[in-house]
Amino acid sequence: MKKILAFLFSVMMIFALVGCGGGDKKADSTGAGHKEKLIIGTDADINNLNLQKQQDAANNVILKCTHQNLVYFNNGAKGGDRFVPGLATDWKFVDDTHIIMHLRKDVYFNDGKKTPMTADDVKFTLDMAMDNVVKSALAGYVSCTVVDPYTVEIEISSYNNEFIQSLSSLPLAIQSKKAYDEGVKEPWFIGTGPYKYENWVQGEYCRLVKVKDYWGNSLPADHDFAAGPSDIIEFRPIIEASSRVMALQAGEIDVCVNPPINDLKFLKEDKNVEVYEQPGTRLFYFAFNVEQKPWDNKKLRQAVACAIDKKSVLDAALNGKGTLQKTILNRGLWGFYDDMKGYDYDLKRAKELMAEAGYPNGGITTTLTYATGAPYEQIATVIQANLAQIGIKVNLEPMETAALKSYCKDGKQKLFLWRWNEDSKVDFVYRDLFYTGSGSNYHHFADPKADKMIDDVATLKDQDQRLKTAVELQEYLVEECPQVPLYIANLVVAYNKNLKGTCFYGGGNHNWSHAYIAQ
Repeated sequence: MKKILAFLFSVMMIFALVGCGGGDKKADSTGAGHKEKLIIGTDADINNLNLQKQQDAANNVILKCTHQNLVYFNNGAKGGDRFVPGLATDWKFVDDTHIIMHLRKDVYFNDGKKTPMTADDVKFTLDMAMDNVVKSALAGYVSCTVVDPYTVEIEISSYNNEFIQSLSSLPLAIQSKKAYDEGVKEPWFIGTGPYKYENWVQGEYCRLVKVKDYWGNSLPADHDFAAGPSDIIEFRPIIEASSRVMALQAGEIDVCVNPPINDLKFLKEDKNVEVYEQPGTRLFYFAFNVEQKPWDNKKLRQAVACAIDKKSVLDAALNGKGTLQKTILNRGLWGFYDDMKGYDYDLKRAKELMAEAGYPNGGITTTLTYATGAPYEQIATVIQANLAQIGIKVNLEPMETAALKSYCKDGKQKLFLWRWNEDSKVDFVYRDLFYTGSGSNYHHFADPKADKMIDDVATLKDQDQRLKTAVELQEYLVEECPQVPLYIANLVVAYNKNLKGTCFYGGGNHNWSHAYIAQ
């Protein structure tokens, strides 16, 4: 166990780091001499800005600028310093199931009326979450009681090692109860952040403008909630990667998120462009709907896992720019354990498992469903060829992301590709992906033993026993094989050389609230 702990500590120190584009945010936040507008070219469409009805990174990077949480996730910090006071000034466990939390008294909403943020808004936000897709992020939540205008008492069903971390999840950013009570159209647009929504034309742009009377204008420039220099931040979805690159080089956008790997050499030669690259946290995986026959057969799932050549997948998708993966956990998360056998590419073993599963000659025809475009097309093509070698014919079925989500949630898919990013809360990974009936459990995996271990990882106070259970859980999920983790993609961002004040996070959940183009 000591060896495992030492390994985990060293990994976390390496992968907890983030990169700051154009210099340190805290040093550059004054923004003396800057362009009025910062334009960011995104690789995914902005499809939903209702905080509690979405969980997509493309939406979250926008909402980070407009909304704020009780707890701030300081992605670049280590250990306990990663979760610090945000809209809450402090918190204390009264006992295992009751938390007293005090709120800032100087915060108001950007509704044009300077409506104060109070305990009523906190209670409203948390209670509302239990009726929405983000419910899984609040596992164990029972109630929130208003003690006074700036104090709440939160009750949870049992002790949870990561409940406070839950409150840093962006979809749980505090919303205005008054806006909902008064019937404001689209009340979820109203936040407490330094920017506010101006206009959104889906498929074209989403424009944010700086809040002139922002409550945090008096905060020091290096404060996490300080106002940023840019007057306007505009997000433009440009799905086709080469088009994003051309837009950057033409000066039409200032940032190109996820430029194609094949273009990096030319971008690095462009004197007006900087390219940033680091190990990421965005994990791509192949998965089964275990309710659909024949994929309810564990041996068959294991056979497929042995037949997938992950290295070829990574080479095809990203020219090898990533890290092969055996477990669903990102390397920066507590409890990460990669020292397990997993499923290496082994056609001999794959065919043995096919026979054990009752399919010695293959003879299976199935469908692999995935989101349109790169890298899914490349991943799917390699896996299609891989599985043909063990007698499984795979028909490819690309679909738009929103349609794919609904399709998987309804359990209509057989095989599918997905990606996942979580860099703060291990319980959210297990609970949302694998817990019976949870939000992103598109595997439709229902296993009482796994549920019990997930609960134990969340609630065990003995940290040695908790870690032991976390390792056992990872090994059990590998054995049951509802999914096959493929790789973690490197983070790559190309941007105007004069970009300052932003931090790049491994999963793409970048913070643009302090970013600007220096002049």
